[in-house]
Amino acid sequence: MKRMVIGLALLLFATFVLDGNAARKRRSKAADTEEARMEYKATDMLNRGIELIQQKQEERGLKLLKSVPENFPKSKTRFHAHVAVGNFYSSSREYDLALKQYMQCVESEEEAVQAEGLYQAGICHYHLNNFDQAFVTLRKVTGDYPWSVFANEAYYYIGLCHFKLKRWSRAAEALKMVGTSVEPSGDQDVLAEAGQRLFVKIEDEDLVVLSAGEQSLEVSIQAASGDTESVAMEPFGKDGIRYMGSIETQPGVPQPADGVLQIVGGDAVKVTYRDLNTAVGECNVSSVVTIRMVSSAAGGFTDGAYREYTKGVFGGQPFFVRVRDLDADVSDNPDTLKVTVRTQYTVKREIDVDQRGVQLDAEDEEVQERAQLEVVLTETEPHSGIFTGSADLVLAGEGEASASAGGSITGGQDDDILMEYVDAAHIEGDGERVVSYKAKVLAGDIQDVKIEHRMVKSQELKARKDLIEARIFLKLGEIFKDVGLNRQASEKAAQGLSRAENVIKEGLRAGLERELIEQAFNAKWDLLMVQDKLGEAIAVCNMLVRMFPDSTLVDRALMRVARAKLETEREKDRREAVNILNGLLRLKQSDLKPEAQFMLAELMEQDARGRARDGQEPDLSRALLAYKQCADLYPESPFAGESLDRVANYYLKTRDYGRAIELIEQVFQDYPDAGFLDEMLLKWAIAGYRLGNLKLAQEKTMQLMSEYPGSKSAAKGEKLLRVMNK
Repeated sequence: MKRMVIGLALLLFATFVLDGNAARKRRSKAADTEEARMEYKATDMLNRGIELIQQKQEERGLKLLKSVPENFPKSKTRFHAHVAVGNFYSSSREYDLALKQYMQCVESEEEAVQAEGLYQAGICHYHLNNFDQAFVTLRKVTGDYPWSVFANEAYYYIGLCHFKLKRWSRAAEALKMVGTSVEPSGDQDVLAEAGQRLFVKIEDEDLVVLSAGEQSLEVSIQAASGDTESVAMEPFGKDGIRYMGSIETQPGVPQPADGVLQIVGGDAVKVTYRDLNTAVGECNVSSVVTIRMVSSAAGGFTDGAYREYTKGVFGGQPFFVRVRDLDADVSDNPDTLKVTVRTQYTVKREIDVDQRGVQLDAEDEEVQERAQLEVVLTETEPHSGIFTGSADLVLAGEGEASASAGGSITGGQDDDILMEYVDAAHIEGDGERVVSYKAKVLAGDIQDVKIEHRMVKSQELKARKDLIEARIFLKLGEIFKDVGLNRQASEKAAQGLSRAENVIKEGLRAGLERELIEQAFNAKWDLLMVQDKLGEAIAVCNMLVRMFPDSTLVDRALMRVARAKLETEREKDRREAVNILNGLLRLKQSDLKPEAQFMLAELMEQDARGRARDGQEPDLSRALLAYKQCADLYPESPFAGESLDRVANYYLKTRDYGRAIELIEQVFQDYPDAGFLDEMLLKWAIAGYRLGNLKLAQEKTMQLMSEYPGSKSAAKGEKLLRVMNK
């Protein structure tokens, strides 16, 4: 009896476990379904927002994009929405606002999104002339995501930053790296664009020996269609382990060893490199990489000569279509391909006034297709990869639907005429890609230009208009102030202030978007600074912090107040500035924390030097600790390198040359774009000289004079070199 009870209990337990597992599976499946549904809705909202912006309905589109992360805070799509909003602000040259959006992408789980967000943030810093921060952000892209396409672009902007700063050798070194980042292929095909130069990159630590001798390096390239070529490799970079070579590709009949790789559509190309000594000790091992040549198609409606693309097609006349796709060139004769041409018109729908408030995003227009036609395009000549063709466009009456007939298609005035071509193989590599091109159906003469003056009735539109005008007056005021015309600067600032105050007043009264009010506060602060009204400007910042303590502009406002108080040089204001900077460090998120930490360290250093008596060395222990904390907590900020520079200065002054050299080496490794590297090279040479290591001192001095010939440090290095030569 006891065994039976136990058996029954085990049976019940097993049933419970099975039921529990089944319930968990059902919950997991339901969660997956719910997550997929959420992502679908978020993606749909994202696409509609982007489409509205493309249709020049920026206000509606921007609101829709901003609502994605608000309505779907756990979706992956929200990061793509942040990128889209950032792109809009960046195209409007509002780089501060764009920067906030791009930096949200750091939290994404997708590495491609992280790389794009950091890359776009680096471009914003570049346009804001904040080159130090641009270096840090862009180097993170090249360091953490070297395989991405954004790494190539990041090297380009790193080079531009150095070019702006007149560091020619550093600029050349960065620009040389553009195009060298290659995405790891894994199990996928390696794709290359047909008709463009094919670049080959070899990275092998054994190649260092080539730079010491007169040996050359070549790789063999063979196309499946028959052509075989050799490509000479040239070293690039300072380490000697990377070599680069390239060869032109073009469609055509194979002609081996002519310096051009002839290919056909969809050709496979093998690149062979002979490794003389592998990591496991094997010799003369051939390393082969297979590349599939693809062509990303482009096409559209053109003029009669098939030269220029056009946005309008006249009814009652032939229209002309051109497509460039080297993949469609598959024989030695002129090939053909097909495109689909369709016309469509818009039907206005009447909206039921009683139902107007039910669905806010309901469309009041419906697009209907009028006619469709398949057009055959013929290659202009063998192996050109350019296909052309034409058909007739017949005018139809308004709302008249008609099918295409023969070699013609029907379209009404102001219809949209679309060309679509399915690109089966392209550089993106993910299935078919539809190449589309849209133009307008035109009829009759072009109407005369008509000028209209529209009155702004919406409170929100009026507020946006006032805010734009306030920023314009701010820019004018800053220009006048820069050239010393203070009276004119103050007048322009006063005009801008009236606009900014209107936005704040009406925004609070009418309950307008919070972002508008915050930006108005920001503009008001800047305008007051143009008028040198520091006290009123501080009051504006304090009001912004009180009204919107969670605003994305709060950290900026706090930093402005702290700087303003430090400028007064009053002890009371100085203490308040320290408290504000400490408060800024306590914020959950802010990209100004590194600067706040560095400013606190500077204040500690100034206090220590002020307390030191004449002839007595100041106690910089607290300041050094703060500098080290800045470098440790914020290693990716430009203030980290500068903090280490201050610590290196201390080591040199206290004659701790060994630790100074270790620190300088770390700076050169972690901050290759810092603006004070010429000074660090001089310190490196001095430390080596003091230690008796003349070889190191001479090497660093020569590097200083070579890379920074026009700097003050180079002149000092030249004097040091003369001393060492004696």
